[in-house]
Amino acid sequence: MAASSDRVVRGELGSADVERLYPGRVARIARGELTYAETGRILTKAGSIDREWRGGDFNGIQYFHFRFPEQGATMAAFLLREGFHRLVPGSLRAPTPEEVEAEWRRLAAQRETILAWARAKKALVEIVQSYRFERRQGAFSYMAHCAAAKTVEQIDGSVEDAMAYAGVCIEWAEREHRDWFWRCAPNHQVL
Repeated sequence: MAASSDRVVRGELGSADVERLYPGRVARIARGELTYAETGRILTKAGSIDREWRGGDFNGIQYFHFRFPEQGATMAAFLLREGFHRLVPGSLRAPTPEEVEAEWRRLAAQRETILAWARAKKALVEIVQSYRFERRQGAFSYMAHCAAAKTVEQIDGSVEDAMAYAGVCIEWAEREHRDWFWRCAPNHQVL
C-alpha cells in the first residue's frame, strides 16, 4: 500500500492532469433539477464504476471523469437510460434519448455561432480576460463566469444569454490555450 504522502488528493489536479489521468469523460446536460434521490443514484453509480472518479460542472453541463473510456461509456448509457439529463431550467422532467441527442446537436451549433460572434466582435480575449482577472483576485469559478457575462453584455446588449456566451468563450480558451489560461492563478496554484 502506498504511503499517504504518495496519494493524490482530489483537489490537487489541474484540468490537463484530469484529462490525462481520467480520459473517460462523460457530460450530462444539467439545466433542470434533480431530486436528492436522483442525485444519490448518479453519485452511487459513478462510485460503483470507479471509486476514484472525478467530476465538476460548468455552463449547465455536469462532467464525470473516469480512468478508462469503457467506464465513461457505462456512465453515459446509465445517464441516458435513466433519464438523468435535464434540458429545461427548473424542470424535473426527464427527456427522451431523442430529445437529448437533439439538444447536444443544438448546443454544438450554438457553440459555433457564439465563437463566430466573439471573433467578429474581436471579443474573445476580453471576455476570457474578465474571467481570468476575477480568478486571479480569488473569485470562485461561478463569480468569475458572472463577470465574464457582464463583459458580454457590455460588448453587445442584444445578447439574450450572456452566461452561455461567456461560458462558451471560457471553455474554448481553456481547451485551446490551457497553459496560458491557467496562468491567472496566484502563485501558480492549481485552480
